[in-house]
Amino acid sequence: MLVSGCSGGQAAAPPSTPAPLDAARLRAALLPTPQGMTVSYGPETGAYGSLKATKQGLEALRSAKVDKPGCAGLGQLDPAKLGAAPAAVVAYSSKQGSITQAIVVTDAFPGPIPARCASYKADVDGTKVTYRTDALDMPKRGDQSRAFLTTATSRGSSAQIGAVMIARKGVVTSLLVLGKEVKKDGLAELGRLADEKLARITT
Repeated sequence: MLVSGCSGGQAAAPPSTPAPLDAARLRAALLPTPQGMTVSYGPETGAYGSLKATKQGLEALRSAKVDKPGCAGLGQLDPAKLGAAPAAVVAYSSKQGSITQAIVVTDAFPGPIPARCASYKADVDGTKVTYRTDALDMPKRGDQSRAFLTTATSRGSSAQIGAVMIARKGVVTSLLVLGKEVKKDGLAELGRLADEKLARITT
């Protein structure tokens, strides 16, 4: 309803409100294809629990037999609790590794990794894997942020998974970087770029 103003009897403009975060705006906040990488999945938008990447991640968690129950998947968004939340996901890959990014409309934010889960073992389709996770000290982004580096070792070889989570005004972006060696500086730069894109759709 318009309310008459005091000057010239003209109607005052209603206060502006941010546009709703629909699939198109979430997709616009995804990182562009990094140099030297190609799109391997997506971009896909929709309810978080319905996305192909989410379902595959859940299947992987269910198939892994962990020696410390409850430790697998910690530090990440929980699809079981965020199934209906609007989301956008994309994945990029190269010979050196992959980057997967998800943007989800939610106020939930993963907590720190409990001390008992800093190291655990899992049986993944008959392969024994040891996981060791360390919290990373990185510049704060958005309203809150968190970063981890997990080293997975199996049969004498290892790979690393870097994770960056950033929350800004009811939206969370998650970055997972997989490679033989994940550099902290590279993770920090990805986090900076992702937060800049996130800020554009939440202001």
